[in-house]
Amino acid sequence: MARLVVAVDPAVGVEPADLVKAWAADEEAAALGEASLASSAPGSFFPGLAELIWVPLAVNLASSVVYDLVRRLVAKQRPAVDVTELELVETVSGDDRVVVVRVRRSIG
Repeated sequence: MARLVVAVDPAVGVEPADLVKAWAADEEAAALGEASLASSAPGSFFPGLAELIWVPLAVNLASSVVYDLVRRLVAKQRPAVDVTELELVETVSGDDRVVVVRVRRSIG
């Protein structure tokens, strides 16, 4: 079974445990699978990132659906966050879909 792995940059200001709770409380998200926390290997994604969110997925979802769902859940946790400033980057690792959530950095 494929898994969705979500890594949230600490600069976003949302704790992974809070995002897992938001996932469980959201009807659409909960219907996709149960989210849980897993440890992150040091230096895997961002300095200071200790936990990842894992969701076993029974269905294949379009990236846009995943992005919209994750953005909505982050916005619920941090209403002051401008979701247009969030950058979601997806990659595939084996059967896992890895989505990294970070704050968009302006160049210049």
